[in-house]
Amino acid sequence: MEVHVARQPIYDRQLQVYGYELLYRRSAGATTADVIDDDAATATVLMNTFTEIGLKTLTAGRPAFINLSRRFLGEQDLALPKEGVVLELLENIEPDAEMIDAVRRLSRAGYRIALDDFVLGSDQRDRLLPYVDIVKVDVFDMPPQQIVHHARILRRHRVACLLAEKIETQEIMKLCRSSGFDYFQGFFLSRPSTMSKRTVSSGRLPLLRLIAAMQDPEIQIHQLEQLVNQDPSLSYKLLRYLASPIFPARGIDSIRSAILYLGQRGLANWATLMALSASHDQPSERIVALLMRAQLCQQLAADRRHVGPAARLAHDPSTAFTVGLFSGLDAVLDAPLAVICDELPLTPATREALLERRGPYGAVLACALAQEQGHWEAIAELGFVASRVADHYVAALRWADAHWAWLARIAETPNDGRGA
Repeated sequence: MEVHVARQPIYDRQLQVYGYELLYRRSAGATTADVIDDDAATATVLMNTFTEIGLKTLTAGRPAFINLSRRFLGEQDLALPKEGVVLELLENIEPDAEMIDAVRRLSRAGYRIALDDFVLGSDQRDRLLPYVDIVKVDVFDMPPQQIVHHARILRRHRVACLLAEKIETQEIMKLCRSSGFDYFQGFFLSRPSTMSKRTVSSGRLPLLRLIAAMQDPEIQIHQLEQLVNQDPSLSYKLLRYLASPIFPARGIDSIRSAILYLGQRGLANWATLMALSASHDQPSERIVALLMRAQLCQQLAADRRHVGPAARLAHDPSTAFTVGLFSGLDAVLDAPLAVICDELPLTPATREALLERRGPYGAVLACALAQEQGHWEAIAELGFVASRVADHYVAALRWADAHWAWLARIAETPNDGRGA
């Protein structure tokens, strides 16, 4: 899926960019926020800023002005950094006793606070002035004498900084500067621009979090057990997976015993397979081909007698399987491979193989791709024995067909709460 955040520059008196206001957008082409639910809009901007696109990417280290709804301002533990962020109070927030206490608490905690769309004498928000650092004055359609009056009165309140917003003409810009405003924002200076990023659908995040956690060689069995148990459907499907005729295992009746049987790498590959099998919008042939590639990579890494010098360093067949499996996730999950790799703390060897086709596992992957595409000369150049690779290819095809048939059944089966 694609996430979006718009940003509009805020300039200082030297017309240098001081910071950016971050704004909600439904799509890349939207020119207005079209906010229906303030809480939802705030949550979306925060999520996209801090977990998807990145604050530094959006602001290049400059302050980010973030509009917060009343609900978020009332949070006792606001999980936002104090450095690099200005909390902007929306104009529709009623300054009652509860909200004044919340703003006072945030100010004392070290947050910088801006008061949006302030108009003298139109509401009771002047009660918040002792606790805010920046007051934003909407000068659009405001008479010139009113602009000057706002600047003079607010200075008497000892407001640290004044920001004139919605500046649309050069004349108003000059007037705001001469009136003593510190910062300036509006279409005359710069319109908002939207930054977007392709990311992985949130519906697949439980599986990807599990895959990511298993990249840590120090992770404990009980931690993996907790991750699986957090999603009941994962628990159910894991036990269903091990009930397959593919496995000789019997008597596995708990998540812990399933994890011990599969091992950490096996569990990671299962989670990835489940992510693939849940992709109902993908043709099954594409997923079978990816399973076949993963199995072929694993067999090539295990067959150390018939591989080239570079591939002999690919000492872990399970890692080779993971590389083969991940190599096509961009098409299946509909997100760039670099984005998927950023979501998962992969080892340097795995990232090198996936993104650059380099290193020992990159050589194994390159051989598998050459076999798929019929580039026999490339197989020989990589140091592999072509006839042996062909044998592994046929075996991998049979394995993938059998494996996919069972995985598809598991993915389609709902969790009815009765266990495996």
